[in-house]
Formats: sequence, structure tokens, C-alpha cells
Amino acid sequence: MKKKAHLFRSLTAALALSLILVGCGGNPGPAADGSAAPGASAEPGQSAAVGAEGPKVFRFGQAPYGDTLDMQISTGSLSASIADEITESLLRFDDDNNEEPVLITDFPTVSEDGTVYSFELKQGVKFTNGTELTAKDVKFTFERMFTPATGAKSFSYFSMIVGAKDMLDGKATELAGIEIQDDYHFTITLEYPFAPFVKNLGTSYADIFPMDACTEAGADWGIDDNLIGTGPYKFQSNDPNTEAVLVKNEDYHGGEVKLDEIHVIYYSDTTTKLLAYENGDIDACDLISTQLGQYKDTYGDQITAYHPLGTCFLSLNLDVDALKDVKVRQAISLAINREELVQYTLDGAGIPATTYLNPAIPGHDDSLPVYEYNVDKAKQLLAEAGYPDGLTIDGGKVRQQEETLATAIQGYLAEAGINYVFDVVDAATWSSERSSGKLATTFITWNALYADADFQVYNYFYSANSGRQSVNYSNPAFDKLMDDARSDTDEAHRAELYQQADQILSHEDMACIPLYYPQSQFLAKPYVKDMKVGNLIYHLWNIDIDLDAQAAFNG
Repeated sequence: MKKKAHLFRSLTAALALSLILVGCGGNPGPAADGSAAPGASAEPGQSAAVGAEGPKVFRFGQAPYGDTLDMQISTGSLSASIADEITESLLRFDDDNNEEPVLITDFPTVSEDGTVYSFELKQGVKFTNGTELTAKDVKFTFERMFTPATGAKSFSYFSMIVGAKDMLDGKATELAGIEIQDDYHFTITLEYPFAPFVKNLGTSYADIFPMDACTEAGADWGIDDNLIGTGPYKFQSNDPNTEAVLVKNEDYHGGEVKLDEIHVIYYSDTTTKLLAYENGDIDACDLISTQLGQYKDTYGDQITAYHPLGTCFLSLNLDVDALKDVKVRQAISLAINREELVQYTLDGAGIPATTYLNPAIPGHDDSLPVYEYNVDKAKQLLAEAGYPDGLTIDGGKVRQQEETLATAIQGYLAEAGINYVFDVVDAATWSSERSSGKLATTFITWNALYADADFQVYNYFYSANSGRQSVNYSNPAFDKLMDDARSDTDEAHRAELYQQADQILSHEDMACIPLYYPQSQFLAKPYVKDMKVGNLIYHLWNIDIDLDAQAAFNG
């Protein structure tokens, strides 16, 4: 075992080093106007931050967000980390993953049959262009979502609203399910009871837009700095290739806004971003697991770890001949030492899996042990499945970010007589092949946006959805549990149903191979206060800067 552990340590170190060396560069380049990039240091290691008397400026480094900050079109957490400072939904999840009202006075009341939701907007809430938020803006926002020309990507989370299907099919231009009583009161009617509906309203996909400004912007909405909301910050500028500058919304309805400015500086590779952190050019950034070991010794007191609401697993296509046999799938699971995998390949940044549902998701069974590791039993099951001499599973495709993990799993499976073959492909190829339903295997971390099993399970494994995930799993008993749980308003009973469904999915059928529950982490300078991540998205609205501590740190 020691020899094997040493092998994985060496392998991981080599792969991590290769990733670190790719694209290594220097400090951020000049801004678009030729001047020094905002926040750049005059000398290496010397922060450009002002002294204790100056404004509070927070500089955050992240990868470029892509094409748009319109959260009806984007599905990315990088877009959300910026858009969520500017635009707000009716409710939101705080960094302890608790939902809270934002633009409404309280949680909506719900009719006895669970289909009619009644809302009251806060009065006097203004968008940063000076117009007041009213129920017309809410209705406009959802009608825009279901207008085919918009190209919204996450409408399915709200498609149970009455009239949504007619709009999507081009049969209507208004959403029948939203009725306005006055400027501050409206109702939303669903076609059927849907328990997670209020939770879906707390996601970035339900951000509320000002009707007039959004209509005027047209296709430019969400492009560069063309985004207006009710949030604590507003754009001063945004060049998606260099940085965004957000300034305090002096009229914010939610109370004091702590920072004067937020600079989100874009880095195309992690090495350049981390060098910027070392040089004092940024105050905080995320830290991927493959680089955790490199930074633990020097920056250990500046690293904060957290556990998102996700599960990393080996995704299997059950249409592949060898993978149709549950004994083969069980053998794959038995061949993997999850505890060793987390300790050496991930440098401890994870929790070995016991079942599919994340531990923070209602329905997770806390009584289960880590999945068994037993190579001899794996070989026995393979023989019973008709593969006494082992088998080859090919056609796997992984993105570069999963290559280290895939290589480690490849080594484990080889010991059980399974030749696991995979190719490393770019993200576009991976996404296209997976959505075609024909990708044989891959690795994925499937995250829920909030702590509800419907989000983590239904969209990936429900029979009507599993084909476009290249899973092709179908079990009527599992589907029925999903259907029952979606319409059940008793949260405790819903959790019981999801626990039963998880048992079928990831223990009896072994339709996927759960590996671990991931840990994420970020770096932040000691003078950064109240930085916390509940799940996936960096919400910056609670962050503060201790100017005295900043001046002392930069000495």
C-alpha cells in the first residue's frame, strides 16, 4: 500500500506541475487605453492599495466569464459572481445556503393546492437608472425568459408557470400565469404543484430586469457594462478581456454597502492569476485543488476551504454494452479506493463518497459508510459478468481539468483487470458529445444551486433527461420517487423519498460511480473581511476591507 501511495503522490505532483507550467506568464498587461491595469503594483510585491484614509477597494481575480452577464442566457458561475452584485432576484441564497427575501417583503403565500403563489414587492426599490421596481418589471422579466428570440437557457426551472409552454411554442406573447393586482402585488400560477419553485426563484436565473432599459438595450443587454439592476453595486466599466469596475449603489434598498469599488480582474490562466495574488495585484482569488499543496505552506493562513453542494462521479453511459451489466458497474466501484484517492490525488481536498447525494442535501443517508474498496471482489464480479480475463472500456472523454483524476482512476481499474481508455478533449467537444447521448464515460462534478435533491438528481438521472447527459438511465421506480417528491410540499417526506431514490440510483443500480464530495478553497489577504462562499458563486456584497490592517500588511 505504501508503494502504491507513493506512486499516486508522484503521479499527481507531475501532472500538477505540468498544469502549472502551461501558459505561465507575468503580471496583468495594460488596460485598453494603454495605462497600467487598475490595481497593478508599481513594483513586484508592493500593493497599490491606498492607506487607511482612502476608499475601500476590493480586487478579485477570476477567469473571464465568457460572452454575457445576462443570467437568462448565461449558466456560468463566473458570470453570476459579477451579475449578482448588480441584478437581484425576488429571493436569494446567502452564504450559509439559506434562502431569504430580497425584493419582496416576505416569502410568498401559497394556495392550498400548491399552485398559486402570492407576492408583495418592497416599495421604493429603485434600479440604478432611477426607475422604481414594480410588478410590471417582474412580469416582463419572465415573459422575456419564455420568448424564443431571447435564447434563455434555464427556462426549464420555471416552465411549470401557466402559459410558459405557449410562449415557448410561439403561440402567445404574454405569460398567462402571472397576474398583476397593482404595482406591488402579483400572483404566479403553476400548472401543477412543484415543491422547489420558491427555491428556483432564489437563483440568478430569476434576476429581475427593468422593463424599459432592457427592452431598449435589446440584444446588447448583458454585454460589457450594459446591465442595470437593483443590487448593491453598479457598473462603472467592464472590458470582458481585462477587468470590470463596480461602484457602490448609493441608493441601495438593502442598507449599507461596505465597499466603494470592486475590481474584478480577468486572468485567462490560473498561474498568472496566482502570481498576481503573490505580487499583491489582487486581494483574493480561488485556488484549485491541484495547486493547494503548492500554497499550503506559505499561504496556509490565507486559505479558506468550503464544501459546495456537489458530487464528483464517474458518469457511465448505460447504452455501452459492457456497462449494461450491473455487475460490471459494481466491479468498477469496488476497484476504486476513494479514501486514498482523496488523500493523495486531491491532497485532502474532498470527502470520500458514501452515496450520490451530497451530505448537505436533504435525503443524504448519514448512516452509510464509504463505498467498499475490494479488488478481489471486483475481479470476481467481472468473472461472473463474463469477463474472467478482464475487459476494456474505451470511448471515454474528459476535459483537461479532470485529466489528473481520470489517470488515477485508470490506475485503480487496471489492478482489477479493467483497461480504461480515455481521451482529453476541449470543453466544446466534450459538451457536444455528452449532449448527443453517445459519450461512453466521463468525469463530472454535478452541483446543485441550492440544497435540494431535485436539483442534484432530476436533471441528470430522470429518464426523460438522462439521454442528453449521456447516461441513458431508466428505472420506473426511481422516476416515480422523483415525480412524487417534486409535488410533495412536506419537506421531511420529500427527503425520505429522495433517500430511497438515491439508494436505487447509486447502490442498487450503480448507475453512476460516486467518488467524492469536493472541497473548494480561496485565497484572501488578511485585511479582507467577511469573505465567505456558501456554494459555487462568489458573492461579494458582504465583503469589507479593514483599511488599517491593509496599510499595516502593505507596510
